[in-house]
Amino acid sequence: MAEWYRRKTWSKIDEEEFFAKLGRARKDSRAQYLKIQAIELVDTKKKELLIVAETLLNKMLAEYPDDNFNKGSALHTLADIYKLNEDYKLAIDFYKQALDFEKIYPIVRTQAYLDYSELVVKTNKSELFDELEKILLERYSELLFPIEKYKVNSILSILNNTKGQQEKAEQYAVLAEQFATANTSGLRYHKYLGVVQERDNWLDILVQKNKKT
Repeated sequence: MAEWYRRKTWSKIDEEEFFAKLGRARKDSRAQYLKIQAIELVDTKKKELLIVAETLLNKMLAEYPDDNFNKGSALHTLADIYKLNEDYKLAIDFYKQALDFEKIYPIVRTQAYLDYSELVVKTNKSELFDELEKILLERYSELLFPIEKYKVNSILSILNNTKGQQEKAEQYAVLAEQFATANTSGLRYHKYLGVVQERDNWLDILVQKNKKT
């Protein structure tokens, strides 16, 4: 049986039970329970549950403003909600808020940098490209899994092509292909963790287009 804070539905009974148990939980754990429950609802991608998830996250941020451990993840999840609702402007803003908070509290790092990067490129926010390149280069040495390296190198290829830096664009494109086709992660104890299972067609198309220009 799933934990009380991992519901995939939100009936009146679900809501009442959740808040009853939240009220009995330790105060220093409540922010985490609100965040986890919100993430579970976001995973369903159902419009009505996205609304509930947004409410839970805003409640968490308002009532537990000093809970730094969960704040970055909450901001990241809010951005995911806005992206699913196709409010890309707000999504980009909240991904950036998550990134800015991670500079203040770097103990917890999310995938906000990658989701932010993909959305900026997908929506062709060219005014953000220089800042985006800086963010990716700052993270570059920390990249661990082939899937991250594939996506980051693909995006850097696209960004460099838009600046007319064709040689750099080509170099990143070659690296992107290398990591996209890697059979293992390179990690000793997790050989297949983070290997690319399914490529992103939109990224591949843009990178291929760049290589031909």
